[in-house]
Amino acid sequence: MRAPNRWPVASLAVLTAAVLLSVTTELLPTGLLPSMSRDLDVSAGRLGLLVTGYALMVALFAAPLGLLTGRIPRRRLLAGAVLAYAVSNVIVAVAPNYPVAAAGRLLGGLTHGAFWAMLAGYASRLVSPDRVGRTVAIVSGGGTASVLLAVPAGTALGVATNWRVAFVVLAGVSVLLLVAVLRVLPELPGTASVNPVPLRQVFRLPGLRPIMFSTAVTVLGYFAFSTYIAVFLLNAGLDEGQIALALFGGGVFGAVGLVLGGIFVDRHLRSSLIVSIGGMALAMAIGAVGRSSTVAALAAVALASVAMGAVPALLQTVTLRAAPGAGDPASALNASAFNVGIGGGALLGAVVTDTWGAAGLPLVAAVLTGAGAVAVVLLKVGAPQLRVAETPVGTPTERPVVATPETLAA
Repeated sequence: MRAPNRWPVASLAVLTAAVLLSVTTELLPTGLLPSMSRDLDVSAGRLGLLVTGYALMVALFAAPLGLLTGRIPRRRLLAGAVLAYAVSNVIVAVAPNYPVAAAGRLLGGLTHGAFWAMLAGYASRLVSPDRVGRTVAIVSGGGTASVLLAVPAGTALGVATNWRVAFVVLAGVSVLLLVAVLRVLPELPGTASVNPVPLRQVFRLPGLRPIMFSTAVTVLGYFAFSTYIAVFLLNAGLDEGQIALALFGGGVFGAVGLVLGGIFVDRHLRSSLIVSIGGMALAMAIGAVGRSSTVAALAAVALASVAMGAVPALLQTVTLRAAPGAGDPASALNASAFNVGIGGGALLGAVVTDTWGAAGLPLVAAVLTGAGAVAVVLLKVGAPQLRVAETPVGTPTERPVVATPETLAA
């Protein structure tokens, strides 16, 4: 029996809200960094480790947590993740010192790994196979809404009142979302509940390793640039008052990219990936060539934002297609690669900025994102690992499609 030929609007809305919560929890300290560093009596650089360390926890533990939680029913696992986000934000809100705040972020990073390891697989099992890509794009919209709305709103609230208030509000939103998860989402069995798949077998899938490589180097290049984008824009001639407007414009262009990715993801997945990552490499090249030009810098930011708006959903979808029936462990591996790029990009960008200045950022980013584009070009669109699984994704009452040794043979 195939999944019903309709959109599960309420379920997708809840999953989108969960993504918004997840990304906001990860990024909120970036907007509140000055006040948090003063209150916790640490340098801004050390406080920035609350974001970098968060990404590192995801990189290290997403895949193991995805494996360990493979037998847990999906709604129960998602509810646990939302509850853990609430606890993490409460710990940060009441933290009397930096070590306690770091402990709260540690819990958040572990939660993030488990959440992203199962999210795409859960969402894809709610719809028919021909709608998987658009479904992933819709749910990914929560991340765009977080960057455009939730993080700026949380920052404004923290500045107007106290940074701790912003984290308390975020914890309260988590509790409300927990209720929605339990009332709205269908229960689906864990993907390892029928036939557990060893992680090493999933990793040996011939189509998955180039995807993970492309993910890691593309995100590494993008975040090496974007983490220090304010410094780059200042170097290109913008003043501080114009940077916020430029970043908001980048967020709008990112939303455009997400919509475009959702339109083409199911019918033109490989070509959409090539265009998106190639476009990001082109954007970085424009920034490198015109590094002292305000126009070139803004054009680079706009084009890179459009590309990055589309890339996460496209990479999630191609990962699911590379591992039919083993989407959760494959997503966990790619989530690790993604967060290696986030954390590594921030560190790489710091080295580049200190060594060559902000003008060197887009050049390094162009090389890395170009390598990511080449990896996608080498993927064979007709290969078995890139086909949608023949067995249809089930309805909530059906057992999940599970990878077999034949499926996972390298």
